[in-house]
Amino acid sequence: MSILPLGTIVNMHPLGPQGAGRTIHQSLIAVSFLVGVCWMVRPWPSRSWAISFVMWADLSFAVSAWMYAGPMMRLAPILYMSTVGVFAAFLLGWRVLTVHCVFASAVLGSITLWNIHTGAATFLDQFLYNAPAFTTVVLLPILIQAVIEGGRRSIRAAVTAANRDPLTGLLNRRGVQSVFEFELRKRPGPATVVVMVTDVDRFKELNDTYGHEAGDRALQAIADALFANIRDGDIAARIGGDEFMVVAFVDNPDDIAAINARIRNAPIRSDTPETSMSIGIAWSSTDAEDFSFESLTREADFRLYEAKRDRAPRGSTA
Repeated sequence: MSILPLGTIVNMHPLGPQGAGRTIHQSLIAVSFLVGVCWMVRPWPSRSWAISFVMWADLSFAVSAWMYAGPMMRLAPILYMSTVGVFAAFLLGWRVLTVHCVFASAVLGSITLWNIHTGAATFLDQFLYNAPAFTTVVLLPILIQAVIEGGRRSIRAAVTAANRDPLTGLLNRRGVQSVFEFELRKRPGPATVVVMVTDVDRFKELNDTYGHEAGDRALQAIADALFANIRDGDIAARIGGDEFMVVAFVDNPDDIAAINARIRNAPIRSDTPETSMSIGIAWSSTDAEDFSFESLTREADFRLYEAKRDRAPRGSTA
């Protein structure tokens, strides 16, 4: 929106656009005003529209620069490309920013070389204008992007640490709850949720006999077995101690038996002798009045307790 008054003043300047160049410049000002109105009254644009805006804005500033009558004045519109670079740095990522910086550098370089070629100005004459222009249009957005990307990586690392078990790499209890809610929101309609809770048989005895390192290897082996045998979209997690969880979404309840069998029969590749697990399973439809993830987890825990009580090494589905 600010381009309208600025562009109008430039059009009246003797070193501004002249003749056909003034008409082109006025057209670009009018279009930029309409784009500004759209940004104010319409919903926030999608990523593809935002990228299109960056391309249009960069091209418009480049065309405007070549319309100026004064050779040195052609460097002035390039400074406004810094706003486009900052927008790309904050919202669109380094790939879009790279394209912007390459294009802006090419425009700045072409104007500089053209002025030298025509004898309008030497390189040193233009340096006092080019240096701040390059710093503002190219280097500043790159610096902003570097700071933002560093912050994003720190946030991702913190989120990963908060939601992942460091030993097995699986989700932890907090993580499985978050991912479950995310996957549930993605589904277009009701589904049957299956919760399986497992733990390592005789884990304390295993630790006492072979040591804690052997116990850790057993936990890692079971985690690998669970992760290798879940389907795309299912969730595997270590929820504490020697206890693990698998969460599956099924559209056909007849698939529950197959999922249960697949996890029950998952091969555990461990160097610790007789590593096995017990399993408890529960399921419910998401459109049931009493459905809750917490109640399913409690029921699966109870089924696991029954399996341990009955000394069934591969679980109970009762």
